Amino acid sequence: MISTAQTHNNNVAILIGSGFAENKVVYCLSQMRAAGLPTSLLGVSKQTTSGQHGLMVVPDYSLNELDIQVQFRLIIIPGSYECVTNLIMAPGFHQQVKEYRSLDCANGRIAILSEAETALRQANLFIDTSDKIWRQNGQPLEAFCQQLIQFARVL
Repeated sequence: MISTAQTHNNNVAILIGSGFAENKVVYCLSQMRAAGLPTSLLGVSKQTTSGQHGLMVVPDYSLNELDIQVQFRLIIIPGSYECVTNLIMAPGFHQQVKEYRSLDCANGRIAILSEAETALRQANLFIDTSDKIWRQNGQPLEAFCQQLIQFARVL
């Protein structure tokens, strides 16, 4: 379990699963951390995870490690069809993310990058128009990421 003493409620989580889009994940991670935001890679498991082009990373936490008291200000679903499919098949995804358990109830948001949209739509997930769900909608990644940073900085 993650100790809530080590986890801040305005943290950012970037979800990764096997086949994640390396360029999107690395860009978002580096931009968030450069902005001073505590940002974690959240994986299906703590095991080394391979991206689309072979980049291997070890997630900071797994979905199953999260304690119900841990809440993120922002959860980013970065995409690639394979990655999203692998995330959807993980029980921790449904328990933590789909049910919004890991989100700060009052202020938390889920950001869906364009590449994730197709797989999520096919799985009938996040298709509502909730104000808790933000979509990239063809916006350049750089602009969308800057919007996410501005949101996450506000307390």
